[in-house]
Formats: sequence, structure tokens, C-alpha cells
Amino acid sequence: MAYISNDMFVRIKKAGPRTYLCIVESYREGKRIKQRTIANLGRFEHLQQSGQLDALVRSLAKFSERIGVLSAFKEDQSLSCWAKEWGNLLVFRRLWEEMGLAEIIARIQKRKKVEFALERALFYTVLHRLSEPGSDLQGSRWIERVYDPWRPGLQYHHFIRAMGYAAEMKEEVEEELFHREKDLFCRELDLVFFDTTSIYFEGEGPEGLAAYGNSKDYRPFSKQMVVGVVMTRRGKPLCCEFWPGNMSDIESLKDVVRKIKERFSIERVILVCDRGMVSRENISFLEKEEFGYILGVRLRKVKRVREEVLTCPGRYRGVAENLRVKEVELEGERYIVCLNPEEEKRERELRAQLVEELKAKLATAPSSLITNRGYKKYLKVRKDSITLDMKKVEEEARFDGKFVLTTNTELSSEEVAVTYKNLLQVELAFRSLKDVLSTRPVYHQTAENTKGHVFCSYLALMLLIELRRRLKEEGEVPSWPEVIRDLRSLQAIKISIDDKSFLLRSEFEGVAHRCFMAAGVKPPPVISQM
Repeated sequence: MAYISNDMFVRIKKAGPRTYLCIVESYREGKRIKQRTIANLGRFEHLQQSGQLDALVRSLAKFSERIGVLSAFKEDQSLSCWAKEWGNLLVFRRLWEEMGLAEIIARIQKRKKVEFALERALFYTVLHRLSEPGSDLQGSRWIERVYDPWRPGLQYHHFIRAMGYAAEMKEEVEEELFHREKDLFCRELDLVFFDTTSIYFEGEGPEGLAAYGNSKDYRPFSKQMVVGVVMTRRGKPLCCEFWPGNMSDIESLKDVVRKIKERFSIERVILVCDRGMVSRENISFLEKEEFGYILGVRLRKVKRVREEVLTCPGRYRGVAENLRVKEVELEGERYIVCLNPEEEKRERELRAQLVEELKAKLATAPSSLITNRGYKKYLKVRKDSITLDMKKVEEEARFDGKFVLTTNTELSSEEVAVTYKNLLQVELAFRSLKDVLSTRPVYHQTAENTKGHVFCSYLALMLLIELRRRLKEEGEVPSWPEVIRDLRSLQAIKISIDDKSFLLRSEFEGVAHRCFMAAGVKPPPVISQM
């Protein structure tokens, strides 16, 4: 049995009527933290009454350089030479290595005869995205604030060159990761989730990649690129793909289906996609490629769904506390109508409140409502009057709390509904990719460097998801800002006393220690001589 020592401390222990002063050590055994007595210092009452307790403390302090250094530092903070971030590097370096990224990239680096520390440059880029997102120039300066005694000499131009190499090795890294866990992936790949987003450029952007298109950033006047991510049913990223900014969701879906089959030799897949992917052409393509699918359908824009599917009679069946389903089949096509009762109630109440507001405004200032998009759809505007359209209000009520799916699988209605709800994993991943990791805006001027830049964000996303997964297994579900804040707060502090240099580890804050446990990282000693 392997034991990992964590720390020692003094504790009062009772044994019947007697009380003893003991030195106790905490250690980790598997996933559990245990304690054991290292030394018994004697009866606490006798030590205290005889004055031996104070003498013992003074004696320990005299011979303990560690206690002396810590005491000196607490009394005089100016002894510090520098303080650098440490916790984030220790945790994410372990995940980076355990997932195989260090080994794969180092092997590619050796084969390509790259003369600088490419693997380290990419790791620091990924760590920067996780910790303090910004440009590659900012990242090259930021690493000076992170404690890594093995950090090679890297300059800004190395990080720029690393982006080009990252683009070149992207597919090889993804496929190598896939084959390392092929058995696990294959068990999960009966279902894959796919979604896209857009990332805008400052200026013209790289030729061949930057183009005007449907901006999901609500920046229609900025050129952009389209990024797609494929994930397994458990939220494990499989691959990411890049397209020019004018690529439609329909075309990106076709492209990613072909690549999944070609790159990973996967034949039986059920593809789960959001409503933007649905078209008659896409459905025909998926069936031709013999892909199963579960697709969301736009309620208001698809006439058949709006007028036929939603109006079909039938009783809903309960799937979960906040999810009910019923199945509708029209001309051989299978639809699953899903209802969230809580959301239905919320939307009904909001609409009732809106109607009351409209009635009040119509009585006082009706002309001010015409330009308000939220109000306008419920109004009848004539040449000489503005009135409330109650028919439209009643029609909108049909959509309350509902979403509709179409599928060609043999899964039950309940399974289809629950599977589609898991698409939220991909949506959360995109939120992390764009908002937490701040991939955007992109300043690179070449297509290859831009792809490498986004691929590094994808690798950061993989580490983020892996740490979240491990924390969840430990029963922890902290927010990402909380995780990264607490990890960054764990610092390495260099102090100098009497011509000797010491390295101090700051105290764990918040969820930092739990992150270390989840990643399997042994905490560094509180103090060590440099």
C-alpha cells in the first residue's frame, strides 16, 4: 500500500482519563486522507504544569530551521525576494502528462527536429489560456510570473512559431489521443454531440479563413472563422474542426460527418445536433451516410412542426421531474415533443405580465410600443389604431416550455429526450472555449497560426473538462472561476535569511487542495531550502 505524506501537526489525544500530547502525520491512502501518530510527547497535564511544554516548544524551535524561517517571514514580509503562481502549474502539468499530451508532442517535436522547447511552449500557452487569457505576447510575459524551476528559455517568437506547429500536428494529436483510449471512446461513440460557433477577427484576418458570415458573436461587420467541436456522450472532446467564416452549419455538419468516418474509422454513430443543423438536405445526407441522428427542430420556423406536430393530440409521459414527452409520427417521420412543466409555467407567467404591461402602455402612450421588438409581435397596427392581438398571444402559448426533436433511431422517446438534453455539455464547452478561455478576438494574420491558436484553446478545454470530471467524481462541483482563482492563489515564495535561500509554499485556499487531490498531485512541502 503506497502512502503519500502530507503534513505533521501537534494534537491532544485522550486515552481513558488521561490526555497526551502527540505529533500526528496526515497522509493519503488511495482517495482517503488518514492520520497516524508519529510520536507521543507525554502527558499533557504534566508537561503544562511542570513548565516542560514551553521548554519543549523552545527546543523544537531552536533546532527546527523550518519553524525559524517561517516565524521570521511572518514577522518580516520584506524578506521575500519574489512570489510566483504555482498551484495552477502543478495541477495542469499533471493532467497534461497523464492525458499523454506531453509525450505525444515531445515525440512530434523530436521527429520534426524543432530546435526550441515546443512541448513546453504549447503547455505554457495552454496554461495561460486557463489562468489569465490573453494574446500570445501577453502569454510570453505572463510565464515569468509562474514558478517552474525547469522552464527553458522561451521568447515571444518561440510562442508564435509554436502556433504554426500546433496547427500542423492538430490531427495527429487528436488521433493519437483517440487511439490511446480507443476502447473507452468506442463504448461512448454510439452517440456524439456536435455544435459550432464563430470567432471574430480584429481587422481583415487571415486570408482563406476570415470571411463574413452568420456571426454568433453578434458582430456582423467583423470577419470570422467557424469552429466546430465533437464530443462523446460523457462530454469528452473527440476533435475540433475549423472552417472559413462563411461556412453554413449545414455544410459544416456534412464535413464533420465525413471526417469522423475517415479519421476515426467509426461506422455506427448517432449524431446529436442543435436546431441550427436541421434541414431536409442534412437529414437526407445523414441517412445516405447511414448515420443515426437526433436533431432539434425550430418550433416557429418549421411549418409542419408548428401546425401539425404541436397540435397532434396525445398524452405526455413523465421522464424526469421537469421533463415529459410524447411521440408524433407524420408520413414516416418521427418527432418527439418534449415539455418542461417548470419552464412552461415560467413562460406563461412572463407573458401574462407582459400583456398587463401592454394594456397599461396602450392606454397612455401606444405609439412608443411600435419600435419595441418584444412588444411589437403582440400588437395589431392599423393606420389609425394600435391594439392588442390576443390571437397572437394565444398562439404563442402553444410553445411554452416545449422543444421538438426528430430522429431516425430506434431509441425510445424517453431516451431521445434525455440524450438531446445532454447536448448541454457541448454548449457549456463552447461557453468555456469562448468566454472562460477568451479565444476571441484573434489577432494572428496567417491561417495556420490562427488554427494553432484556437487548437491551444481546445487543448485547454480538454484539461478543464478533465479536472471538472475528476472533481465531480470526488463530489465537488465548484465553478471554474473559483477553481482557477484558488489554484493561482497557491504561490511559491522565495525568501533569503543569513545568506540562505528558502522556498515557501503559501497556504491552500478554497478548493485548491481538493483540486490537488482530484489531479493526484502531492502538495509541495511548506518550506524547503533552495
